[in-house]
Amino acid sequence: MVAILSKQSLMLKMLLAAGIIGLVVWAITDSIQNYSLTQIFNSKLAERFSEQAERQRTMFDRYVKGHHQAVKLFVDSQHLQEYIKSPAWQQGTENITYDKPPPWLPKISVMRNFLQPRYILLIDAKGACRELYKANPGRPPTELRHPGATILNLSHGQGFLTLLNDKPYLLASEKIIDKKGKTQATLMLASPLDEEFLIASQDSTLPDSNIIALLTEEHPTIMVSSNASLIPPGTKTEDLKNHYLKIGQGFFDYGATDIIIELVSFISTAEASQLTHDVLSEERPIRGLTALIYILSFIILIFFITRRLQKFTNYVVNFSEEMNLKKINLTDTGDEITILEESFNLLAEAVQAKTQMLTHQALHDPLTDLPNRKLLHNRLQQEILRGTRSSKQLVIIMTDLNHFKEINDTLGHHIGDLILQQTGERLFNTFRKTDTVARLGGDEFAILLPETNIEQAKTLIHKVTDDFNRAFIVGGHTLNVDISIGLAEFPTHGDDVNILMQRADIAMYIAKQNKIGYSIYDANTDTHSIGRLALMSELREAIKEEALELYYQPKVNIATGQVIGVEALLRWNHPQRGFIQPDEFIPLAEQTGLIKPLTNWVVETSIAQCAEWKNKNIDLTISINISAHSLHDSELLQHIHDVLEDHNLPPKQLMLEVSEGDIMSEPFRARQTLGEIKNTGINLSMDDFGTSYSSLSYLKKLPIDEIKVDRSFIMEMTEDNDDDVIVLATIKLAHNLGLEIVAEGVHDKKTWDRLKALNCDIAQGYYISRPLSSHAFSAWLMNSDRLSDKGQTA
Repeated sequence: MVAILSKQSLMLKMLLAAGIIGLVVWAITDSIQNYSLTQIFNSKLAERFSEQAERQRTMFDRYVKGHHQAVKLFVDSQHLQEYIKSPAWQQGTENITYDKPPPWLPKISVMRNFLQPRYILLIDAKGACRELYKANPGRPPTELRHPGATILNLSHGQGFLTLLNDKPYLLASEKIIDKKGKTQATLMLASPLDEEFLIASQDSTLPDSNIIALLTEEHPTIMVSSNASLIPPGTKTEDLKNHYLKIGQGFFDYGATDIIIELVSFISTAEASQLTHDVLSEERPIRGLTALIYILSFIILIFFITRRLQKFTNYVVNFSEEMNLKKINLTDTGDEITILEESFNLLAEAVQAKTQMLTHQALHDPLTDLPNRKLLHNRLQQEILRGTRSSKQLVIIMTDLNHFKEINDTLGHHIGDLILQQTGERLFNTFRKTDTVARLGGDEFAILLPETNIEQAKTLIHKVTDDFNRAFIVGGHTLNVDISIGLAEFPTHGDDVNILMQRADIAMYIAKQNKIGYSIYDANTDTHSIGRLALMSELREAIKEEALELYYQPKVNIATGQVIGVEALLRWNHPQRGFIQPDEFIPLAEQTGLIKPLTNWVVETSIAQCAEWKNKNIDLTISINISAHSLHDSELLQHIHDVLEDHNLPPKQLMLEVSEGDIMSEPFRARQTLGEIKNTGINLSMDDFGTSYSSLSYLKKLPIDEIKVDRSFIMEMTEDNDDDVIVLATIKLAHNLGLEIVAEGVHDKKTWDRLKALNCDIAQGYYISRPLSSHAFSAWLMNSDRLSDKGQTA
């Protein structure tokens, strides 16, 4: 049956489902409504009879108390007083039982105004029952015919509730005392708390639908009810909850008692059930009509849904087939939902596979398939947490290939990618399987060594350096590629992911800068240390407050001894740290972005000073050193022109000096930028020539005016023949290219003479003059006796 149904159309299945659901909903709502209405009607019924139940309790209370009042009245009766004094009582000893009221009681009509006690006992002074009146046939309890002193004492002057023969009784007694205060007899009224008693307590006002009952606190069963045919004694109250409402419940005790009796009113729930039945009979046709409308509406809705669902199913199936997924047989599958389910399962599997692939791509480098920066960060964070708990060390390694850019520029990026892939393979094969080798980008790789200290890491580093001594063979080229490595250890060098990677990176740059293969992080060489950070802040403040100075060192024509220009040199005399070398704070300025305001200040100050000298008929060119960062600043050239214009200084009196290393770091871009500067009329100089091995073929394409030979060649040229040969070759090269040559670091006359002999154009150095402040330089320059015809310091 299930198999047959599973292959039926969605329309038929939904119609069957609608019918079944409709019946279930009908049954549930009918049950809920029946229960709710019953509860509501029972609640209203209880509210309606609650006041009546309270009256019933009050009447019962009064009736019980009436027994004690009656016994007092009977004792005060003249008939009883005279009878007690009569010889018949005084001398009598027999136990007399009356079926009719005895002569010593009031008349029946008087008694009915109060109550009709079941038993009235006349007890002598010795406590023996001498006379007994029975209002109804039946033998009284033995305990009543022979009352003990306890019963007499507890019932005297009050009502006393007790059990006699396991039935509740109400006893009330009063002593008959003569004029001398001596007890002559005791009159006791006794009534069983039975059905007759309950009815009598209500004075015939108890409705047929209302039943009152007595029960004890310890036993939730009925002791006595006002209608034993409906609620017989011994019935458990729990058994009455489906047919009766229990209202007006309350305990009571009167005078002395050795039992606690609870008076309860019961109301039949038949009225509530009938009301519920009547309401439901009226309401069910309406709900039937509602259900019919629901089913019809559902059928219409099913029709439109299944039509659209069929179209959607066909679309999904076709889409799955276009994705080359498993083809679904529509005739054997079943309804549209089943087809959709199978199609979506196939799509989900495809999406899951795609997601896994994308997750892998998000955490791995596409070129080398090694973990990327994000995955390395995650693993490093986990290892730091694990190391913190276990107090174990770890090492993070940063690596960078040396001169990789030249390989890319020369042989192309395809060859560079092959080298990167081989680099990843070599690193992966060198380190342990528990280590993580990751590519961070470009030619930068990182390795995480968990549970490893620096000494253990050194052993692995030596394997890496040995492995990279082997040449790379790619694309028919045999290439030697060196690697620079930096190491940082947790927790010695930091306990944070970013700090450890930064410090390993710093160590790597130290290794690259010093060409030592690998380096371990050292706070003393960290330009990002706290002391350096403080120096950055102070440098920013010094630029803002113009606490820096420019010193000027003359440039002299060797042939004529004439001062033709000056080089502006930056000086910072810190109030606490003392003199700080430019080589120390210029890199800081480049790292923090302060190089731009610093360069602008140097430009403005030096041009202003040059204009001031010109106004004094001192016509000099002024040279300013420009870093690579400033060279490629698109706003710098415009700023220079604005300052020149402000001071009415022609561009030809300004020379910008750019180091050979900065030019050769990005030669194509540098040539374009230098060309733009040259077109404005500003002179250009290549500083530190000979330190960066620039290509001679490229040198001739640069729009420069002069070459400055680095001081490292000049200072030893008279002692070192190799330096002398280099200087001579450079002078000839410059002259052949139509450039002037400037020798830096001329410190003695011997060097001056040798440069003059080699036909060098310009000299600069301590032999001529140290860098001087603007005031000192003006004084030095105005003293014509300070220069000889050879340009020598006097």
